[in-house]
Amino acid sequence: MATLLRDKMSSEAHINHSERHVRLCQQTQGAESLVASIQPKIDNLQTQVNIRINKVKARYSAYDGIVFKDAMLDDCIKNLAGSAKQYDRSHPGRPIFTRLFSDGRPSTITDASFTKELSKAEGLLVRLQSLAEENSLHSHEVILSTAIKASRQAVLDHKDAILAESLAIDEEQMVQAELRKQYEFNYLDATKLFGKNFANRLFPKFTSKKKKQVDEVVVEV
Repeated sequence: MATLLRDKMSSEAHINHSERHVRLCQQTQGAESLVASIQPKIDNLQTQVNIRINKVKARYSAYDGIVFKDAMLDDCIKNLAGSAKQYDRSHPGRPIFTRLFSDGRPSTITDASFTKELSKAEGLLVRLQSLAEENSLHSHEVILSTAIKASRQAVLDHKDAILAESLAIDEEQMVQAELRKQYEFNYLDATKLFGKNFANRLFPKFTSKKKKQVDEVVVEV
């Protein structure tokens, strides 16, 4: 009996073995119906593989967006810290830096994980907004608020990208199952058309990696 496709096989393996089956059928008179039955399933899986690959790329891109926006947020926080120190030097006895950064280290915020940094940065924004209205550091409010929103949106975009990739993988697995089923149906139909012995010729054997490849070079002596 021909070796059928298995659910543990990759989509690439599904497509490879199915395409080999198609090529064998194309060389066999009377096997046109087998090709017509399975080719759409192969095409569907290839389409879904391409979709999944694009979703993976989109997830990578979304993560890069997080990294970039986080770096921009870090810059805003560091710039605010620098301005706060300058303000304190110009206004002795009225320390602002320690009000904004209670532990004296902006790195406590900038070195935190992406989501924790957002929470800490929002706390910093609240403290900044609580300063007297005439304080010159209020010029950092819009800049910091915008950076926080951009960074938070990047995190949300990444979560959406992860979900989209997961859905694409689920869909790919369903399309895989459809191809496996049709591959089995083709075998049953082939046995009816040509008999079991000949039908087996239309379904490629799964060779071991240890076996020699068909395309090995033959050297004439």
